[in-house]
Amino acid sequence: MKIGFIQGNAGASGDMLLGAMVDAGFPLHELEKCTEQLKLPAVKIYADQVIRKGITGTKLTVECQEEDQHRHLHDIEEIINKSNLSLRIKEQAIKIFRALATAEAAVHNCAIEKVHFHEVGAVDAIVDIVGSCYGLEYLGIEELFCSPLRVGFGEVKCAHGILPVPAPATVQLLTGIPCYAGDYDGEWVTPTGAAILSTLCAGWMEMPFLTIEKTGCGAGSNEREIPNLLRLVIGKSNIQNLPANEIEVLETNIDDMNPEILPYLGEQLLEIPVLDFQFAPVVMKKGRIGTKITVLIEPDAAPQVLEVIFRETSTLGIRRSRVKRVCLTRETKVVEVYGELIRIKVGLLNERIVQIAPEYEDCKLVAKTSGLPLKEIYDLAKKIFKEKDENL
Repeated sequence: MKIGFIQGNAGASGDMLLGAMVDAGFPLHELEKCTEQLKLPAVKIYADQVIRKGITGTKLTVECQEEDQHRHLHDIEEIINKSNLSLRIKEQAIKIFRALATAEAAVHNCAIEKVHFHEVGAVDAIVDIVGSCYGLEYLGIEELFCSPLRVGFGEVKCAHGILPVPAPATVQLLTGIPCYAGDYDGEWVTPTGAAILSTLCAGWMEMPFLTIEKTGCGAGSNEREIPNLLRLVIGKSNIQNLPANEIEVLETNIDDMNPEILPYLGEQLLEIPVLDFQFAPVVMKKGRIGTKITVLIEPDAAPQVLEVIFRETSTLGIRRSRVKRVCLTRETKVVEVYGELIRIKVGLLNERIVQIAPEYEDCKLVAKTSGLPLKEIYDLAKKIFKEKDENL
């Protein structure tokens, strides 16, 4: 599978993404062929090599005769649908514009059909969006991933006046997507860039597993404190890009507390609930035997878990850290053993089963009712599952 990965440390805009594709080998004449099929008025596209903080990138510029009019969503959809572009490109481009319209409608509290595309309805934005979809298809990119996006802070001037950064429509489009302000002010992610990436990206992570084949850098218009370049890395991956998320790890060491309290602490943690926890023996700095408490949680559970640990233990401080967690794709199957149902937790890699784990509580119930050892019930549940599943 061919994968595209976008590094979002310099933000994103439509022209930067398209410039990165041209820099990575998407021919300018192919992009011009795309705009010709859209029958846009007198469009000229220039791709210039520029330097940003000593690094070379491609600056894409679109010149056009823009009519003095505001386009609605149906106007743009009509332009796209009348072209001879592939069905996939049409569907992706229309989906991006619908995302933009939905965001603008939410910001202005109006129906999607009433949205006027002031800036994003301009011809150059149509080129950015449709051209990006065309470029992905030309380059053979099957899945697109992106790192967390730098969005900036401060204020930006636009058709509606002076607005906070990120712009209201950008915030709407980036809902549920990892991003951060960064150390430098200004608008780093435009609504067009946010719409393209939020619609087309299959995941948000640091670089996934791939063998790099080529890279390209798309340059922004302004000189900034860091290289104003969006980098696209293209490569092949022979393994599945596993789901990844960010979790929080809480840790503390205790050597002055009654250990009988620990089981009760565990019960309290499970009620929150936490992802996992463990109590491990450790030797403290004065040679005393202590207990290391480690708790894995979703970040938004931190306040509640911290309160429980401080309340129920003798600790005076808790270490906090954010880590990346990569997981197998998980499914739950069911098998019948001695007339009872046992759930089987299954882990998949590249659509093949690599982990099988019968549910403990189900196996314990069957062991008690059958009078057989628990380990035999485990083995029997696995055997029955393996005999009927073709993905092993």
